[in-house]
Amino acid sequence: MLRLVSGRRAILAGSIKGQPAIFRLSLHPDETVAFAAEWRELTRAHAYMAKGAYRSVAPFALAADGQVMVLEQVEGTPFLDLLWSMEAAPRLALIPSAAAWLQHYTKPTAASTPVNRGPWRKWAEEALARQTHAQLLAVETRILQKMKKLSRLLRDHDEWRTAICHGDFHPNNLMVADDRLIGIDLGGSNRTPIYKDMARFLTHMARRGMVPSGQRRFGVDAVAYDAFVQAFDLTQTEATLHLPYLICYETLVRVEHPDMPSARIKHGVALADALFKDLRQVV
Repeated sequence: MLRLVSGRRAILAGSIKGQPAIFRLSLHPDETVAFAAEWRELTRAHAYMAKGAYRSVAPFALAADGQVMVLEQVEGTPFLDLLWSMEAAPRLALIPSAAAWLQHYTKPTAASTPVNRGPWRKWAEEALARQTHAQLLAVETRILQKMKKLSRLLRDHDEWRTAICHGDFHPNNLMVADDRLIGIDLGGSNRTPIYKDMARFLTHMARRGMVPSGQRRFGVDAVAYDAFVQAFDLTQTEATLHLPYLICYETLVRVEHPDMPSARIKHGVALADALFKDLRQVV
């Protein structure tokens, strides 16, 4: 047993046909429905990500009327854990591979779709109302004001790029094994703006003090920011409006726990302060 979420699911390690595997057991009908959606996405992605440098976790079986899902047990090191074990220069050399993985994953479903700016602003505002840390609340309130101004600018843009995205693309949902990157935990995949996954990855790093270049752009590591801009060939508008808009969202929606250690709050404030500074150059 690896994990038990009472009334929801159990996660176990084992093997199937001699291969190490992860078994997810549904303990609730809603979880079974979620298994079915995740299985569809895993099989879709694995059709073109089973080989090569950029891969997705292999789906082995969906059994027992959809109540048991069996996946490959991925060997390797979580991406962020690997970064912490490195010096600055190797860290910076590795980060573009994460952007390349995401570009490879999203490319088959990429499309231009109407801008749906409203929900992101609404969800960010609702999250800010739950912020209990005074230092973060002060600067994040100003970020929300800037996000609303960015939202008004987005009224002049009919479309932005969307794709079937990971949904929870933080660095430790990428496993590094030799020369391969393997994406795991694809359960939240849905069609969203491509900038959402980029923002999730970048803010997750910055919120934990991982800024290997020592320079920031919109609150996050500048070199890592540029890696995603280059991997997706973002236009000037995408790089200075669309991506910052979703960075605002990710900054505000991840509300720190009231008992979060002071070091983590310090990193959050540094992210927010730097983000606000660069937003002032745009709006």
